[in-house]
Amino acid sequence: MINRIKYLRISLLNSCNLNCFYCRPPQQENDTYVSKNYTNYQNSIKLLHTLGVEKIRFTGGEPTLYKQLPELMQFVKKTDPNIHTAMTSNAILLKKKAEQFADAGLDSVNISIDTLKAKKFCSVTGRDKWQDMIDGIEESIKYIPKVKLNTVLIRGTNDDEANDLIQFANRLKIDIRFIEFMPTKLNSENSEQYISGDEIKKRLPYNFVSTKNDPSTAARYLSSPDLDIKVGFINPVSHSFCAMCNRIRLTSDGRLYGCLFSGASFNLFDSLEQGYETASKEVHRLIAEKTYKGCSRKTGDSAFFPSFVNMGG
Repeated sequence: MINRIKYLRISLLNSCNLNCFYCRPPQQENDTYVSKNYTNYQNSIKLLHTLGVEKIRFTGGEPTLYKQLPELMQFVKKTDPNIHTAMTSNAILLKKKAEQFADAGLDSVNISIDTLKAKKFCSVTGRDKWQDMIDGIEESIKYIPKVKLNTVLIRGTNDDEANDLIQFANRLKIDIRFIEFMPTKLNSENSEQYISGDEIKKRLPYNFVSTKNDPSTAARYLSSPDLDIKVGFINPVSHSFCAMCNRIRLTSDGRLYGCLFSGASFNLFDSLEQGYETASKEVHRLIAEKTYKGCSRKTGDSAFFPSFVNMGG
């Protein structure tokens, strides 16, 4: 079972420079963050790579706030230059940092963009930083080998902008993915904000055809003769892709989760203090218990729903 786990997502911190309403409750803007767990991240990466991890994505919160991120990227590449290093970011700081991350070994970045309207951006994120995001996207394209856009679709908020966002991405020649609004600890009551990827696809004025997709990837990509890019749909609620999941998730406090929508976890940092053999056994046990059941937008028991600010989505 462990052999199918290839992809590690590390939530480096739960601090962010935005306050998106679907992700977290409002709080003050955070300063750049230095972690006491830097060595723990290194040890975790070494262990999990020996167990099959080939791709590492840095998330948050907002990972660009993590002061030691360039050093951690360099460490990954020194461990094995073939490990794919990725990041998910809101792009606010990428105008200043994109080149630095590329030099440190960053292979790809997924950038969150939920609206092309500055006023709406402020309403969704609680911050007047729309232009910083746009500048960050443009700077990333200059330096980082692969750039993609992510949009969380929210009924009544941005579902009317899907085609505008596709056209924006097409002008930049970068792929875009639309993500279904998922239940979390903070929004499990808000099912009226959910809209399926299929509904959005039906609204779009394109003759889409399917492209070849890796079964383990979350996105199902489509192409159109009217576009120079691919459009992806990540539909965890309406079309579960959990059966082929190859991911595990590490939080900033050291907890390793086998599933985004499961409470099953253990503290990898603590386990590593007892030695690699002990930690390895715990990882194998966690993976063996992965359920591959998917998520639901029904409220139900939200005790095991993730807080994306802590889990990184």
